[in-house]
Amino acid sequence: MEDFVVPVMQQNTLSSQVIRFLLGLISEKRLKVGDVVPSEVKVSEMLQVSRGIVRESYRALATVGVLSVQSGKRPRIREMDPTVLAQFFAYAAATSQINAQQIFELRRVIEMQAAVLATKNGTDEDLMRIREAGKRLHDYPISHPEWIACDYALHIAIADAVHNPLFQIIIRALRAPLEESMREGIESQVSIHTEIHIVALHDQIVEAICNRDAVAASKAIEEHFNAPVSALLKKGIININ
Repeated sequence: MEDFVVPVMQQNTLSSQVIRFLLGLISEKRLKVGDVVPSEVKVSEMLQVSRGIVRESYRALATVGVLSVQSGKRPRIREMDPTVLAQFFAYAAATSQINAQQIFELRRVIEMQAAVLATKNGTDEDLMRIREAGKRLHDYPISHPEWIACDYALHIAIADAVHNPLFQIIIRALRAPLEESMREGIESQVSIHTEIHIVALHDQIVEAICNRDAVAASKAIEEHFNAPVSALLKKGIININ
């Protein structure tokens, strides 16, 4: 701490300045997940501001997922948490800054690439988990709530096989709109496609990934997304024009 430059604080934006100071400290010291940061008392003394201001800054950083703050314990660097990004997506959707179509487009890009990368990066254990997740889709009728959970589990297994934490974070953060769009799609598809065909689409994805066939995986996941698009268009939920 002695070699870290302490700024002169301006009274009108104390909390934001403390946040910038802490973020700069984390970056400068190359702190990792689980590492402790200076206590409220230490930062208060260093910056010559009240502990209340420092506490407010720590709580703000905890809210956005940077720090883990627990009563009686030193704040620590927090592991990436998809719930923070999920809150952002929920807020953006609730305030009409993003819509269902835009969420769907993001899912499509992320998950198509995830399927391709899973064929290349997935370990034998990853592929086994993908295959097991695919098998569970045969355990329930698609109208059963548990089928949606199994479908989501398959998407997560594919994302995990990419071995890039950003794919996992984004797909997990999109869980709520992901499940909602699947419900809407399935509800409409049942009258158009047979239940066997819907499950077969997932089987194609699983087989292509487990066979490490990137071309087939890309084609299969695209077909998987094309079916929900048709259903969602019929309901007027998205517009691809």
